[in-house]
Amino acid sequence: MLTVASLLAAMTIAGAFWVGVLAARRLRDWGEGRRAIDEGHAPPLALAAASGAPPDDPTSRRVRELVAERLSNPRARPGAIAPRQLVSADPGSRTELGLGTLRQGDVIVVEAADPGADGDYIAEGVVLLREGNTTTTVINMADGSRHRWLVGGSHLDEWLVLAPVAAHGLSGEPPRNIRRDRGDYTLQRRGQASAACTGRHERPEQPRVATYLYGGAARNVLWLERWGHEVLMAEGVRLDAGAVSFLPGS
Repeated sequence: MLTVASLLAAMTIAGAFWVGVLAARRLRDWGEGRRAIDEGHAPPLALAAASGAPPDDPTSRRVRELVAERLSNPRARPGAIAPRQLVSADPGSRTELGLGTLRQGDVIVVEAADPGADGDYIAEGVVLLREGNTTTTVINMADGSRHRWLVGGSHLDEWLVLAPVAAHGLSGEPPRNIRRDRGDYTLQRRGQASAACTGRHERPEQPRVATYLYGGAARNVLWLERWGHEVLMAEGVRLDAGAVSFLPGS
């Protein structure tokens, strides 16, 4: 028969054996967890074993999933997104952002050395004027309390930056010559276009519009839009398309 001393010795040896087995398993799980983290695809259970967190804890499980997703997706890491840059408005520029693709909230930077035109504007509304095979874009934009219109297109070498004029007294068909405080203007071009408006464009909801471009002294211009009997007027300057650049708003 086994003595008490022999029984205690056997139990001690058995206990030491199982402690060794559990320790070996913990070391194995820890190694697998570290290897999975290094490779960027750690499974939730392996991370749980490596960190000691309970595998059935919902919060811990969600954190582990997010960590594993970030490790396996380089684009999700901080600094992976390239900084936004100003995009030239030159019609020949090979960019996606241009006058024809501007949306409400985008930024328009005008640097023409003209205090009445220069500024950092937010696009509030867009008017696309389709005439034959060409499209002219009119942007209703604001720089704080300053409101301006930008008129341009890929078919135009010079664009217009204009200040809206209220209470001008015109209605119906405009005359060929208009006198303003800045001088006399003469009609240079008249057109008829189909219109598509988005955002806060401040135009009547009509599908057709007549446009009028008047030239004055130096680079002064007058731009009119006739929507039915209602006439909208804006006065400003011509400038090179290269003086305008864009920055995406989002």
